Parts: sequence; C-alpha cells; structure tokens
Amino acid sequence: MDNTKTEVLRYLGRRGQEAPKELDSLIDECIALMKETASFRQAHLVFSITSCENGVNLAGAELLLRGKDITRHLSGCGKAVILAATLGAEVDALIHKWKHADITRSFVLDACATQLIEEYSEKVQRQIWEEAAASGLAATWRFSPGYGDFSLDIQPRILEALNAGRKIGLTCTEHFILLPRKSITAIIGLGEKTNLRERGCNSCNLRDTCSFCKKDGVLNGY
Repeated sequence: MDNTKTEVLRYLGRRGQEAPKELDSLIDECIALMKETASFRQAHLVFSITSCENGVNLAGAELLLRGKDITRHLSGCGKAVILAATLGAEVDALIHKWKHADITRSFVLDACATQLIEEYSEKVQRQIWEEAAASGLAATWRFSPGYGDFSLDIQPRILEALNAGRKIGLTCTEHFILLPRKSITAIIGLGEKTNLRERGCNSCNLRDTCSFCKKDGVLNGY
C-alpha cells in the first residue's frame, strides 16, 4: 500500500488496517478527484526575529508570537518564515456537496483533502529548506498555531502579515478557523545550527497527547 493511501486511512481512523475492497476503490477515486479539484496556493515571507519576555518578535511585521512552545521552537534562530498554504475553496465546496448525496464519500474526500494539504505543506517546507540552505542556513520543521500553547488567536495577524487574503484567498473566521478549511499556517525557524531540522515524537511538544502518534500506549517516531 502506498504512503498516500496509508495516510488517508490514518485520517479515517483505520491506522494499520487493510481497507476493504470497496473502500480501497473509493479512496483511489477520491484521491484522484481531490488532486483534480485542488488549487494549490502558498505564500511565505522571511522576518528577522528577537526574543522577548512574552515570546518572539518579528521585525517589521509588528507581530509577537506568544508562548513557551513557539519560543522554544525558534530557539537558536535569527530569522523565521511565516507560511500559509491552501487547497482552495473548490475543495471545501466538493466535500460539502457530497455531504448531502453520499456521506461516506464526503468523509473519505475530507480525509483525502487532509492528506493532500499535508503533502503540499511538506513540499513547500522542503522548498523553504532549499532556499535556506542556499543562504547557508538550516531550518526547523514547521510549527502551526494550535500546537502546544501557541494560540490560534494569532491566525488573523499571520494572514495580515502575508496579505494572504489577496495573495491566495485565505482568511479566517472570528473563531480563528481558516477558510478554505483545507489550509495551514505555520512558522519555520532559520538559523546556523545544523541540527535545526530534527523532528520526531521525542522532540515534539505534543508527544504526550498526540493521538496520531500513539499506538497501544507506545509513542512511535515519524
């Protein structure tokens, strides 16, 4: 089974399970449909950063990233990348359409879209890593609002700093939910340390609570 389908099954709550033939075929259809429907868009900017008592300041953006977890994530970094990525409104519309016609298909489409925005975000992250390496810098993995104590209420400020509404059509609700829903925002640190990319369950701030990384009471690296 390829990794894409494995991840879709994980989002469907079937981690480590074989899909029945009918579900397997439906996942294949939905993966293909999502790739046809998605309008991949991203925006990112680099800012110099300084630490302060309450978090990390982004120079020139009048933006304070609050929280111990994001401060720890950016420790040793002199710069940070603000990133936003989306699959576009057409994906949300397609999932919503099938809610009324076939709830199972809608559920599978939703899982496929979640996998696809994660895959796309990884692609953009690798691009940022390459850009950093070309400037002689190492980079952290991405860290999103909602992780640890990095509050979701930063979403509007991140979108404003990127001008994301105009550039990629990404906004958020008054409750800080991104629209289109299959979108992400994230922070990537840049610095001179060569070990900044280290990632895994043992180094993640959510290692004690993440349901995706728990299996039979044991946390597994990824």
